[in-house]
Amino acid sequence: MRYFNGRSQLARMDFNTRLIMTYFLVFMLAAAALSIYMSYQKTQLSVRGAAEYYRGSEQGMSFPKEEAELIETSHFHLFIMPMVFLTTGHLFLLSAWSRRWKTFVISSCFVYIALDVAKPWLVRYLGAGWGALAPVNSALLGLTMLLCILVPIYEMWFLPEQRREVPPVS
Repeated sequence: MRYFNGRSQLARMDFNTRLIMTYFLVFMLAAAALSIYMSYQKTQLSVRGAAEYYRGSEQGMSFPKEEAELIETSHFHLFIMPMVFLTTGHLFLLSAWSRRWKTFVISSCFVYIALDVAKPWLVRYLGAGWGALAPVNSALLGLTMLLCILVPIYEMWFLPEQRREVPPVS
C-alpha cells in the first residue's frame, strides 16, 4: 500500500506498463460512453423515461420489467461494475491527488454503483419518482468514472515529474 501515497506513481512507471494501462483505460472510456448512450436510448436519461422503461407504458406499448429481468440485470451489474471500478480505482489511487480526494472519489464510485443497481428496483416497485436517479446517478457515475480514467492517463503521459530509472535486479 506504500504506492498509494500523495505522489504520482503513474508518471514513474515503465513505458510498456503505462501503455497497457492506457489501452485498458481507453477501452473503459469507450465502454462508459457506450453505457451512457445505451441508457439514453432506453430512458432518455429522464425521470419519465426511466419510469416508462421500468414500469411500462401504454403509450409506448411496453410492459413493466419482470422480476426475473431485474434479477438478471442486477446480477450482471453486481459482478462487473465493482470489477471495473476496482481496476480503474486502483489506477486512480496511484495518482498525486490528496488522500481526502482519493477517498471521496473512490467512495462515491461505489455509492453510485449501489444506486445504479438499486434504481430499477426502486422505480419498478416503489414509484416512478425514483426515476430521478436515472439522469442524476448516470451523471455522477459518469463523472467519477471519467476521473478514474482521465487522471491516470494525464499523469502517466503528461505530468511533468522526473522519471526515476530503477536499476535492474541481478
